[in-house]
Amino acid sequence: MHPIFLRIGSLAEIHAATATMPLERGRRVIARTGRGIELGEVIGPCRDPNASVKSQVTVVRGTTDEDELLIRRLNRHKREAIQLCRTALAEAGSKACLLDIDQIFDGGTLLMHFLGPADDIATSITQEIAKKYESIVRSRHFAKLMQDGCGPDCGTAEGGGCGTSCSGCAVAAACK
Repeated sequence: MHPIFLRIGSLAEIHAATATMPLERGRRVIARTGRGIELGEVIGPCRDPNASVKSQVTVVRGTTDEDELLIRRLNRHKREAIQLCRTALAEAGSKACLLDIDQIFDGGTLLMHFLGPADDIATSITQEIAKKYESIVRSRHFAKLMQDGCGPDCGTAEGGGCGTSCSGCAVAAACK
């Protein structure tokens, strides 16, 4: 295993992570975190061997051209969700201030970051926006393939690695 640091989320949180191969700085990767499957960027190697042991973040694989297309689509919908939410908050008279939204790679999970506490109006509006976003994106099936490939732990050491059992795997090309 190769311990590395990843930058994840709109707040650019830095996490210690493990990867099955060395990865260069700036490489975009798909990582499994406590929140789900997320996009991350490699910051560099982690020289503290204990940091990656404590980490619950693992690199699934580097991004593919198909991932980058999906990411652009998700970002477009994310920008629309941010604008819609900010407009709805202002129209409703809420004092809540939406800073940004993190979207998990499944496309159906939004995590909204507010400056200060969110009031009841903001909570109601964000729930409505999240439902609308999920109905538009509908990427859960694709995300399941990204996570599982042709079976649980596909493309990981636990799953036997890519190319060991099926050449038609949805993620096999990314694991090479």
